[in-house]
Amino acid sequence: MAENSIGIQEYLQSYIPDLVAKRLAEKPVADMEGTVFKLQVTIKGEKSLVFGITIKDAREISVTEGAVDGPMLEVVLSEDFIKPLVDLASSFTGRKQYDAASQAKGTVDFEIAMPGDWTMPVSTVFNGASQPSLKIMGASADLAKVATGEMNGPMAFMQGKIKMEGDMAFGLSLSNIFM
Repeated sequence: MAENSIGIQEYLQSYIPDLVAKRLAEKPVADMEGTVFKLQVTIKGEKSLVFGITIKDAREISVTEGAVDGPMLEVVLSEDFIKPLVDLASSFTGRKQYDAASQAKGTVDFEIAMPGDWTMPVSTVFNGASQPSLKIMGASADLAKVATGEMNGPMAFMQGKIKMEGDMAFGLSLSNIFM
């Protein structure tokens, strides 16, 4: 894990609310006054964690440890599923990653092989550009190691742990984001 990594609890109680609040401030949702959306998230793992997420008026978000009364939606996730997301979020710790991400232009479609023999598709667009495009495929554990700097991206590609299709030059230019 990255030296400045965050845990699942901090990810859910701090990082996600800050991200959602920022997105809602940038793009408010109309006609949501008087609404309350309640979500309960259970993380199953070595130690199960339960969090309640409440969004009021599509403007205010709060996350509390423990169950929420009357959730509209309950989500149960494996720690193996959310851990790579937490690791990825905590890997962006410096100006080098920021500069690389701000200069990247293109799309990346990830096919992340998850424990339990299923694949999670994730599409990303850097700075609004649809081209060049790249598909990156790999196991969640290997992609998390690359994201946190535990594994060198080009080396993982050469060893066959990560596969790429599409614009390889674009793919190599992204290595600065994760190193």
